[in-house]
Amino acid sequence: MAEKALAIDIGGSKLLTAIAELERSNEPTRKATARLLGISKRALGKDSGKEGVWSALTSAVDETLAKVGDVWSEISSIGATIPGVADPSKGLWVYAPFSGISDYPIGDLLRERYGRPVRADNDVNACAWAEKVFGVCAEVDNFLWITISNGIGGGLVLNGRVFPGKFAGAAEIGHFNVEENGALCGCGNRGCLEATAAGPAIARTYRETLAALAEGRCDDSELVAQWSAYRTGLGKASQGSGKDRETEPTAATIAEEARLGNPVAISVYRKVGKCVGRAASWAANLVNPEKIVIGGGVAGAFDLFYPSLWNALQKGLFKSANKTLTVEKTGLGYEAGLMGATAVAAVPY
Repeated sequence: MAEKALAIDIGGSKLLTAIAELERSNEPTRKATARLLGISKRALGKDSGKEGVWSALTSAVDETLAKVGDVWSEISSIGATIPGVADPSKGLWVYAPFSGISDYPIGDLLRERYGRPVRADNDVNACAWAEKVFGVCAEVDNFLWITISNGIGGGLVLNGRVFPGKFAGAAEIGHFNVEENGALCGCGNRGCLEATAAGPAIARTYRETLAALAEGRCDDSELVAQWSAYRTGLGKASQGSGKDRETEPTAATIAEEARLGNPVAISVYRKVGKCVGRAASWAANLVNPEKIVIGGGVAGAFDLFYPSLWNALQKGLFKSANKTLTVEKTGLGYEAGLMGATAVAAVPY
């Protein structure tokens, strides 16, 4: 009988739960395979707070168990991923810049409610470990995992093990400063990668650029010309989606617009790639990884920002020491967080 774990992925805008059916692998380079059952989703907001997260979590778990059926007796462990800084030794949610949640003993609460061993860890560290256990880094022992979603985080695997750092804050690439005097970040600093290239930043930059074009304040003459041509020519034919006129665009709808040829959307994703590539070059020069893996919801637009990411990476990279470095999209898909929760619960590092 396959081993089962309850997997909980707590994100910035959503929470997912599932029962993970785990099969240990006999392959020397792969530890296990997992199948996710009864996936349930709840929306979270920036202001959900601890009570809102807990309510969403218990509701989603109830739905997952109802979907899967009577399997609770077969569940041996619980894994949870936490956005922001975590203390896995205590199962403590230390702090999340995006939501402001801090000092939340999520591990103890889960243990008390469900009566199973719990391991709660930083979401990106968990995803990095899942990439090693289940994904494209099965045969790679040194790599950096970057998640780009409502926030941006990094997970570092060195010599085949997650490297958490002294206070479980290693590889916080989202707080590399990539833009002097840039937008205010939730951490309190300005110009962080998270404040420049995460999902909310993508939407903000898009709105601000459209406003600058409409008001004649855009100093990028090439973009002004492209936007004019788009609106009067090809743009009219492709405006059926209306995404460029939305009052609340998202990273996903802006990606759709980019694929329709919207030059503002294209320019926004080029900026994302440039900023991520710059930060990735600094990280690569420091730890000399074999591979950089990009995950998170914005990774769905990997094709749009990869070219500028690669160019920026090459400009900042110490190439002699990183001759074979590659950058690729995660192999874990949309449910990377659930796979991360599964990995930390059932295949501890």
